[in-house]
Order: sequence, then C-alpha cells, then structure tokens
Amino acid sequence: QQGLVLIIFLWIIMLGIILVTAIAANIRLSAITVINQQQALKQWSATLEAVSKAHLEIIYNKTKGSSVKLTTAFQEKNSENSFDGRSLDLLYKTPEELNVRITDISGKINIAKLPKNKLEQLLIHITGESTNQLSSLIDAWLDWQDQDNLKRLNGAETEYYNKQTPAYEARNGDFVSVDEVLLIKGFADVFSEFNLDSVFSLYGNKQGRINPNTASKNVLLMIPGIDEQAADAIVSSRETHVFSSLNQLDRLLSPSSMAITKSWFFLGVSNYYAIVIYPREYENSGEKEQVIIAYQEIVKFDQEKKEMLVLQVNPYAEIRISYH
Repeated sequence: QQGLVLIIFLWIIMLGIILVTAIAANIRLSAITVINQQQALKQWSATLEAVSKAHLEIIYNKTKGSSVKLTTAFQEKNSENSFDGRSLDLLYKTPEELNVRITDISGKINIAKLPKNKLEQLLIHITGESTNQLSSLIDAWLDWQDQDNLKRLNGAETEYYNKQTPAYEARNGDFVSVDEVLLIKGFADVFSEFNLDSVFSLYGNKQGRINPNTASKNVLLMIPGIDEQAADAIVSSRETHVFSSLNQLDRLLSPSSMAITKSWFFLGVSNYYAIVIYPREYENSGEKEQVIIAYQEIVKFDQEKKEMLVLQVNPYAEIRISYH
C-alpha cells in the first residue's frame, strides 16, 4: 500500500510539473504576443506619422516651391524634380528608423489610356519582335480594355479567360491596378522580369509620356531608343542641371535615338505622387537596386483645396528601389 501511495504521489507531482510548465509556456507566449503587438503598433504609428509628413512635403512644394534637403550628395534643385524616387530628408522630421521616397507620377508610364502606337513601340523595345509578331499581344490588350466581348482576330475575351485556372473574366474597361496587365493573354511572359509598379502607373500623362527629370533609370530603360548607357547619361546629367528643354537631350542621345524617344518625353509635372515608406534596415546600399516590401500610397494634390487626396493604399507593396 505504501508503494501505491508513493506512485500516486509521484504521478501527482509529475502532473503538477506538466501543468505548471504548460501555464508558464502559455504566459510566455502571451507576453511575446503582447510585445509583438506593441512593436507592430509602434511601427504602424511611425509609418502614419511619416505618411502625414510626406503629404505636408508635397503640399509645401506645390504651394511654396522651396528646395528639399537631400540625403544623397545631390545638389539641391527645384524640389518637384527631386521627387524621382530617391531617399529624402523631409522638411518635417520623420521617425529616424524610416526611409521616405516620393515619386512624381510624371516619371512613370501611364498605361491607363496608352495609345496603340505607343504600345507597339513599347512591346517592340521590350521583346525585340516586329509588329506582325506582336499582333496577338496588341489585340489581347485592346480586347481587355474595350467594352464588349467581341474578340479581335488575334485577341482574347472572357471565353478564353474562363478556361484558365482559376477562371476569370476580361475587364472590358479601364485598368483597376497596374498588376492587372499580367492577367492579359501573353503579358505574364512579356513582363516576367519586371516590377510593374516601379515603371507603370494609372495616372499621369495621358499619352504615356514621361518627364526625364523625374523618371527613374528603370523607367528610362522602358523607353524605345534608350539603352543603359543613355539612361545613365540622363540620370547623371540631371544631378547637376535639370532639363528645361527637350533639346538638351540631343547631346546625350544619338539623332536616331532622339527621333524615337522625343515623342515619349515631356517636361511637365503632375499632381499625382507615389509615397513609399519602409524601415532603413531593409536597405542594402551595397546593391545598385533592390526589391523590398514597403508601405505605398498613391495620392493626388488638390489644387483648389490645397490638400492631398489618397487614391490607393498598399501596406505591403513590392517596390524596386535604386541607389543613385
């Protein structure tokens, strides 16, 4: 009997130990969860603070036109031309742990209403194929945006997309997002190596033109007639002198290239901006460019009310950043 009592006693002690261990683990897990939630809340609060100050930066520069202090060795210049996606120290101090980049949408290609001839030039430049070879891509693009289900000769409509896995329908209207392009027949292959958000937009110049003062190198490389050497020359030249005339590009591009590219450029700025915010620790300055996950807003400056209108928000956007 004494042996039985001892065994029961030992089992009770063992169960007590297991119970205490389980409770301790649960308390530890709860504590870790609370700490993580506090850190996440703190990061979110800092991000919203940086967003508000980025809004103020744009408003200040649209209404006052003052220069912006740069974190790079670039010389100060007209502030609107500083909104080309580079890292900025804002006039209103932001949390030190965050990096802020502002891109004037005039530096991106607006694909919302891209003219057919521009689409052809763009695809020829990217793929190296002729217009005849690209007819299926062009027809599929036009079918996606038109407002009917009548298929062009080499195009695709809802009947084709319903056979995909998973099935979906043709938009038959304006693009809702840039990434939607990848749903169009054939375009997932064409843009498989591109970060579309870094080069395309649904806002800006309606003819698909870009401002060479605010376009990133990645955008410049999308322009027919522009190779890496020409893109580097444009970026390097504007570090010291903002382009005030398209004729100033003549000294950087060959006559044959200029004949192709001139219709893709204009020197205006827009009221649309992309704001990108992310922790500084994400950056690896040893790389020329890098893909990171960042908070992104697409905003519009309301000229009449002198305030910012938020058009799109993506807290986990995949952004390609370049280090000038």
